[in-house]
Amino acid sequence: MPDWLVVVLGVAVIAAIVSTTPLGRRLRAALPFRALRAGRAPRKDREYLLRVCEGDPARVERLLAEARRHDPEMSEAQAYRRAIRSYLRDRR
Repeated sequence: MPDWLVVVLGVAVIAAIVSTTPLGRRLRAALPFRALRAGRAPRKDREYLLRVCEGDPARVERLLAEARRHDPEMSEAQAYRRAIRSYLRDRR
């Protein structure tokens, strides 16, 4: 096995291990690439919430902050689902 391949595999394994730690999750969340983030909300959830908030990103953020109030560590997908359920419940 070539030496460069061993190095690449070693770096990939170390990155995978670090990404599971709290520091790694914070670093991953800070990346501009949303596709790399675990727990990413589905596009249809993001689009739906933005649509019901009349295109107001600040209102979406407020709903997400309210959804995370009891569990700040929840994933983006969980926060969107909770915010959507809250919106639907309040709409009735």
